[in-house]
Amino acid sequence: MASDQTSNKIHTPAGIASYVNLFTPRQRTDAKGNPQGDPKFGLALFFGEDVNLSAMKKLAQRVGTEKFGPKFADLVKKGKINWPFADTEDMDDPSPPFDQPGVVVNFKKTEKPGIVDADAEPIMDKSEVYSGMVARVSCRCFAYDNQSKGVAFALINVQKLEDGERLSGDPSAEDDFGDSKSGKSKSKSRKKTDDDDDDLL
Repeated sequence: MASDQTSNKIHTPAGIASYVNLFTPRQRTDAKGNPQGDPKFGLALFFGEDVNLSAMKKLAQRVGTEKFGPKFADLVKKGKINWPFADTEDMDDPSPPFDQPGVVVNFKKTEKPGIVDADAEPIMDKSEVYSGMVARVSCRCFAYDNQSKGVAFALINVQKLEDGERLSGDPSAEDDFGDSKSGKSKSKSRKKTDDDDDDLL
């Protein structure tokens, strides 16, 4: 029996957002720089070892088995079918938050997702949404069989739960130019940094 879209929908636990592209879609390209498919909005969520992902994994297992049959789990172990949960120890990216034990899951969609804050109020300011924030998403699990085979999660909506350390690697303007200002200006700049979490992207 095929899965319906409603039964395949799930909310993730809270995770650290990375590779955030929620206001502008990103175009995937091949090795030669040629566009591949439609541009997509998306993000990845990092979940620490203590986060319970059993509901998501159970759903992915069910969807995969319905599509590929009872040998789905064995095919995943053999690397013949893609599994959406990537262990950080197997990733090539050593930058935070991937420098600590955990799991990373990607979420993408062609249409712009809805984005709300912890009170479910819409977020319109782009500077509020960034890699490093703590967020959760609503998503839909699906199986695919085209150029490759596997199970993935399609992004539906995003909820920012709280601020976190920005992962862009760029300093704030205050830190970038603070040394060139007078003591009075430094004090004013520092106060702004302490009171205002809305750093630029």
